Amino acid sequence: MIPFQFERPGSLQEAGRQLQADGTMPLGGGTTLLDLMKLNVLKPSRLSFVKPLLDDSVSVKESTLVVGAGCTMSQLADDDSVKDSFPAIRQSLILAASPQIRNMATLGGNLLQRTRCTYFRHPDMPLNPEGDAELKLDTSGVETSMMAVLGNEGRLVGVYPGDFAVTFVAFAGQLSLSGPEGDRTIDARSFYRVPNQNEFQYSTELKRGEIITSIQLPVSKTLRNSLYLKVRERSSYAFALASASVGIELDGSGSSATIRSANVGLGGLGSIPWHSPEAEAALIDRPATDKTFEQAADAALADANPPQGTEYKVTLAKRTLVRALKILRDHGPLNDQELWAMQHGRGVQ
Repeated sequence: MIPFQFERPGSLQEAGRQLQADGTMPLGGGTTLLDLMKLNVLKPSRLSFVKPLLDDSVSVKESTLVVGAGCTMSQLADDDSVKDSFPAIRQSLILAASPQIRNMATLGGNLLQRTRCTYFRHPDMPLNPEGDAELKLDTSGVETSMMAVLGNEGRLVGVYPGDFAVTFVAFAGQLSLSGPEGDRTIDARSFYRVPNQNEFQYSTELKRGEIITSIQLPVSKTLRNSLYLKVRERSSYAFALASASVGIELDGSGSSATIRSANVGLGGLGSIPWHSPEAEAALIDRPATDKTFEQAADAALADANPPQGTEYKVTLAKRTLVRALKILRDHGPLNDQELWAMQHGRGVQ
């Protein structure tokens, strides 16, 4: 790790001024930033310690869940309102990482975590952004599990690795930002940008000097009847090969019910947390049958462009989405015990 200067700003305004300088990065929980600094992928000359300045409260105000950006993953997952009413939020947090990491990582930083692709995290690898960002979809001899199959523009692009952001985007969250030009709010679905021709991973709408101060999620019937389903290489904590964050509002029960509203997000697949309006449109006002779910999955992956060696992820993603929808139809939201049984291959009783 190269030497750096450590700053403790006294206010968000001071932090914003510090972050406008070249080489300065914000430090919250540090669970991603410090790793990348140790790998010499990120080389800031100065860190601005913003965590003490951020609110960490969780509240429900006027049918909106409001969370301070300084709130840790553990704090949000263990909040009574989240545990009792918003299953996909809790599930996308507790399945994301070990308790030690969840106790440190802030929600603001979690939304900004970088790709876990080997070729970004090791500067000497040939696909590092400092090298050739124009490589096409020939991946002979390349490890590809963290390569995107959606939003890759026909190139090798790192997949967005997080879990909570998939739920955040699926259920139409918003972010409050503070910076030198004042405060503003932006929709989560507009916040993340698919990599352009010269980028190997996503970028965001954050302007220089801006800090995420809070996030908001509307409380909806679909969020109350929701599920985050994650497929990974091992039963313990690992990044998703494919995941689905879904919520449906049903009129009736079983396969004879009609889907009145739906939210669908996909993880482990896209260069950004992937919202699928195509899948939602294929579900709404349709019967909750297996066929409808399969059609929604086909719609969600219709534009997939998998690099060589990742074709399996398209099939895996479709089956993950269909399974999540079936569980919600047949069982409704899962408690923690049911979730862990399912994630460890024992099914839902």
